[in-house]
Amino acid sequence: MIETDENFEIELAAPGFSKKDFEVTIADGCLNISAEKSTSKKEEDKNYTRREFSYNSFERSLQLPDSVKEEAIKARYHDGILSFNVAKKEEAKKQKPKVIEVV
Repeated sequence: MIETDENFEIELAAPGFSKKDFEVTIADGCLNISAEKSTSKKEEDKNYTRREFSYNSFERSLQLPDSVKEEAIKARYHDGILSFNVAKKEEAKKQKPKVIEVV
């Protein structure tokens, strides 16, 4: 997780999944990420039948600070990396210091 003046950037490695495998929700200030994938393969020949099964899943929950705009969270999945851009509320953004003139 990286914090900038404007937002938080979160990256999560999740290779082997596709976009449709993810479920992302926000509840009570918590970003919940889960993914599930299952595959099965059947090969039949005259003398044998071979079946293979695979199941992968994971869950992660991240507590978000009160300073984020929950409605402005954006997610992207590319090359096995799930990325989130979490915008901060205006009042939470770091403002430049105000220069006060001494007279």
